[in-house]
Amino acid sequence: MDNKSFISMLARRLDRDSATVAKLTEGLSTIIKEQCSAEGRVAIPGFGTFAGIKHDETVTNDLSTGKRMLLPPSIDVVFIPGSRLKKNLEAPSK
Repeated sequence: MDNKSFISMLARRLDRDSATVAKLTEGLSTIIKEQCSAEGRVAIPGFGTFAGIKHDETVTNDLSTGKRMLLPPSIDVVFIPGSRLKKNLEAPSK
């Protein structure tokens, strides 16, 4: 599912226009980006938590040239699903 179809589906379910829903989702993504870039967390009850994990700079060897390279520090965003989301996504037991 691409962003446009996600926005239109969410707009239909919320009975709102697509422009409003697009602004809301953009605002949410901006908040998550800002908090995670500062190594913070954004918890959404019943859904899960987005967290920023910082990785220090590392020295590695380039396999094609054999030269050593310094990789800069980076921040990865990880998603930790909440228990309610996990429960709702579980397949029913037979």
